[in-house]
Amino acid sequence: MDYNFNYPDLYYQIYPKVIEVVGKKLHTETGNMSQDSIEEMIDEIYIDIIKLYPEIDEDPVERRGRMPRYSKANKRYFYGRKKLLRDFISIILISELLRRISPYTPRQ
Repeated sequence: MDYNFNYPDLYYQIYPKVIEVVGKKLHTETGNMSQDSIEEMIDEIYIDIIKLYPEIDEDPVERRGRMPRYSKANKRYFYGRKKLLRDFISIILISELLRRISPYTPRQ
């Protein structure tokens, strides 16, 4: 059985930026990562991706500003391009942080 899986193209743009930001942050940050520092890293990566793909920031529904985040009519949360991209960045970032700061890795 051939398990030749490809990640989405956007992953190959995000992952190097995650590596760069995590590398900088782990060298400058002492102690545990806070939620604020993780949010700052997500913001930094998001801004870099928007520079590469400005159309992501131009979601017509989000730009109108008429669509509420939570619509009572359909009882579900609204996910626009920005939210989906930030969630995708968060998943990659958290997995990289867990890989680097794994409690199962022996420290020297």
